[in-house]
Amino acid sequence: MSATGRRVEFLARAIVNRLEDRGVVEFVDAEAGILVVTKALAENFAAVDLLERVARQKLGKRPTEQQLENEMRRLAAEREIIL
Repeated sequence: MSATGRRVEFLARAIVNRLEDRGVVEFVDAEAGILVVTKALAENFAAVDLLERVARQKLGKRPTEQQLENEMRRLAAEREIIL
């Protein structure tokens, strides 16, 4: 598993644990819950990475962080993605 994959899994475990600790949700099988959250996180991170790549292509060589963020938000709104 890659370093990114391990970080996503760690974050998923933390989210599942927090949800259970707060009584928001109770997973019958915590590992299944972790898999669901891991998949959702990976899909969301991939969507954000794609938005960033497209925004960088549109903006050219050296966009400022603010320009990049604004373009990513615009693209997300166009594609009905919530950031």
